[in-house]
Amino acid sequence: MIQRWQTLFLVLVVGSFVIMLFYPLARITEFSRVGPGSLETDYYELMATGIRDPSPTSAPQIASGVSFPVLIFTVILVVIVVYSVFSYKSRNLQLRLIKLSIFINIILIAGIFLNYPRLFAQTSVQTDLATGAYFPLISLVLLVVAHRYILKDEKLVRSADRLR
Repeated sequence: MIQRWQTLFLVLVVGSFVIMLFYPLARITEFSRVGPGSLETDYYELMATGIRDPSPTSAPQIASGVSFPVLIFTVILVVIVVYSVFSYKSRNLQLRLIKLSIFINIILIAGIFLNYPRLFAQTSVQTDLATGAYFPLISLVLLVVAHRYILKDEKLVRSADRLR
């Protein structure tokens, strides 16, 4: 049935990833020398869809393809989780899809938390993780809870089969 607890958690996972597309993953402060003894500061937001520049007068010196892997992993995760929501008749397939989603989500989290701070370490750019970086952590917890509920359903079905 589609009206199970794990479906609610999986829908929340999809919502978490969709919300992540609209929140910045990191706030970037770029320092550049304008003259002797003076620095110019530009602020950018690294989104999953690209770099957003709040001030239209400056052009970012950062490659816009930096966030492309995050976007790809997010789209892959959304597709897998939506497919697993509608594969409720095959709990074993659903369990495998959730395990795959957890694995990809861990890779995404490692990429965000380990890669982005190191990516800009050698430049005159300072990065601070923003709100969007924490949505994969929330979705990881929801995926693990959904996995537990699917296991609980499988155990219930097996015990009912044993009684017949």
